[in-house]
Amino acid sequence: MITLISTFAVLGFYMLYSTSKRAELTFKYKFQHSINQNEKTAKYLALIFFTSSLFLSIITLGISSGIFSFLIVLMTVGSLVVLLAPLHFFNLPILIFIMMFCFVTEIFLT
Repeated sequence: MITLISTFAVLGFYMLYSTSKRAELTFKYKFQHSINQNEKTAKYLALIFFTSSLFLSIITLGISSGIFSFLIVLMTVGSLVVLLAPLHFFNLPILIFIMMFCFVTEIFLT
């Protein structure tokens, strides 16, 4: 469940990062262009990802620790996106591999 919380937080923050006017963005993939062209929809979708991540965190960990862990995950994800996105580290096959590896590890070790 933590992997799903982190994945939703990454998607939400990356969508908001892609709609930024202040950052100098270079787009390699079609979904990045579509996020940038449909700013309003992307911002609403990012809000949905953030809220679902918060609710999953609260359901999994409880109210206080869920909110606290969501804020910690959000700060960590935000730092990683701001640092690694200009280096073009975020490509779809790498992200899918990392998330699937974390998900399988979480299922088998829990």
